[in-house]
Amino acid sequence: MSSRKSETASPLSRVRDLFRRPLKLEVRGAQVHVVLGDAQERQGASTTGTSAGEALRRGHAELHRLLRLHPETRHLMRHLSFVEQSIGRFGSRAIKREIPVPVMRKAVEQLDLLAEGAPTEGLIYLRSRMLDAVQARAAAVEVDEQTETRPGSLEVTEASHSLFDEMERSWTGEMPIGNTPAAPRG
Repeated sequence: MSSRKSETASPLSRVRDLFRRPLKLEVRGAQVHVVLGDAQERQGASTTGTSAGEALRRGHAELHRLLRLHPETRHLMRHLSFVEQSIGRFGSRAIKREIPVPVMRKAVEQLDLLAEGAPTEGLIYLRSRMLDAVQARAAAVEVDEQTETRPGSLEVTEASHSLFDEMERSWTGEMPIGNTPAAPRG
């Protein structure tokens, strides 16, 4: 039946199906050949790629439902409410980059308190993603603190106006007009 379907399909749909198939490398003797893989292999790979995003959406939906079930928790657990809104707005990017580490750390604590009775699978996954992000981003902050660009490494002191002018000239490479050496004549 599938061969009959391909015979009656338009040339455009056959080309589209051809480009949707994955490429594979096969070694035959001393040669490497590029061949087309089966369409089913590609479909199986794409369904596993969306499972993390789908699990995050499910966790966000369960958190949203839980916060909607208890409206006062949005005011009492502001960190968790912020995380829920950020995930709704930015998706996984919120966990990876948008939400500050201290806020996410506090939100994990609040999530533990709120889902204390019987956490669902989606909330468990959401909590683990948040903890993984906290650990990864906290490690990156610790590495950054070893450099001189960290937020407390700038030192500001008072200086006289003449010292400032001298330093500014050294930064810009300008010299005062009176101190410029005469160009050699020759």
